[in-house]
Amino acid sequence: MRAILDIALNQVRIQLSERGVLITTVVMPVIMMIFIGIFTGQANWSTPRLDVVRATEGESDPLAVQFVDILRANGQKEAAPGQMTYRVCDLSAPERLDAACERETLPARAQDMAAEARRRVDSGDSYGAVFLPAGFGPSLRAGEPVTVDVYTRGGDANAAQVVQRFVDAVNTRVGGAVLAAQAAAEKAGAQDDPAFFDRVYTLADATWSAEPVAIEQRYSTLTGGQEGTGFGQSAPGIGAQFVMIISLTLAQIFISDRRNGTLQRLMVMPISRAQILAGKLLGQYLMGLLTYGLMIGAGTLLGVRWGDPLGVLVIVLLYTLAVTAMGLAFSTLVRTSGQAQGVGLLVPMVMAPLGGAWWAANLMPQTMQTIGRIISPIAWSQGAFNQMVFYGATLPDLLPNIAVLLLFTAVFFAFGLARFRLE
Repeated sequence: MRAILDIALNQVRIQLSERGVLITTVVMPVIMMIFIGIFTGQANWSTPRLDVVRATEGESDPLAVQFVDILRANGQKEAAPGQMTYRVCDLSAPERLDAACERETLPARAQDMAAEARRRVDSGDSYGAVFLPAGFGPSLRAGEPVTVDVYTRGGDANAAQVVQRFVDAVNTRVGGAVLAAQAAAEKAGAQDDPAFFDRVYTLADATWSAEPVAIEQRYSTLTGGQEGTGFGQSAPGIGAQFVMIISLTLAQIFISDRRNGTLQRLMVMPISRAQILAGKLLGQYLMGLLTYGLMIGAGTLLGVRWGDPLGVLVIVLLYTLAVTAMGLAFSTLVRTSGQAQGVGLLVPMVMAPLGGAWWAANLMPQTMQTIGRIISPIAWSQGAFNQMVFYGATLPDLLPNIAVLLLFTAVFFAFGLARFRLE
């Protein structure tokens, strides 16, 4: 183990002694993060839109109408200064919609509204759709289970979790008030008195509204200390891009070490080839962690609230491991220093924007988002950071991202180890 650590630390020392590496590790990431953060912060990002479809139209189901009203009120709470958490659009009441809900695109027939809501989500126009079943209010009053369906874009597990929790908070409030009214009516022997039920329900709901559900506060995590800041988007994204650049220089290191005899000298020492390779990989892994750590520090100074510390640590460690494995895999595909330099710049410049490092991924067409999730580890690290920074997600919410990053790591290591030769 000591030999592995010595090789790793020596590799870190040599790289940090080079001015060009210092620029790549420290100066360029910070400058690019600030530039993109200011740009994205000043851009006029629209509030995510949630469409609601009620199976019972009009005002015939007061509890369903109130459910939507509470959903809308919670959505109007600020996720950042001057920006609502969600814009809730009740498609079953077109006359109440504003221009941002695109009322003019709705179908004429009410029975086509659910399909239109799904289409708006699939096309990226809306973040999610919520469907209230027929008999929503009467079923609640009768104490029967009621399922509120949530629809999000296919493949976006994080969006499904976030919207579901947002809806569950309202479900808890409405359902809790109903249970309180039922219990009071039963205690007073007034089960058949709708007026009594309505009075108690109104009082119970007023209590809920005076004490907002705590989960709503988790969705108002700020992305920084100033209005319009975009550093919550750019700091993890640009950090991930430059960690990938650093990791892919592993190919140049192997080519240079073969040319100047460093690897040959190591191979005649009393250490195994596995130790040599492990030391080289560990050195580049440490360089990646150093770059990511600097970017997190810079983002913190600029006001980014990162969220769950354990989640941040796990994503940083796993993403850096995945791109270190990528560096090993790509080092087996290049033969010259020129090829290594070209690959080391081209690959991150393609994977970073596809992964949402430069701008929010949901601004891209669905096809581009799908490609990014398939080929770019950045898509999964950035998705995790977005959930923590903007929506207060914690480590359990990030399990899909963690699983995919581990899959990238396994695939790249398997490919690289099968093909790598020290000579």
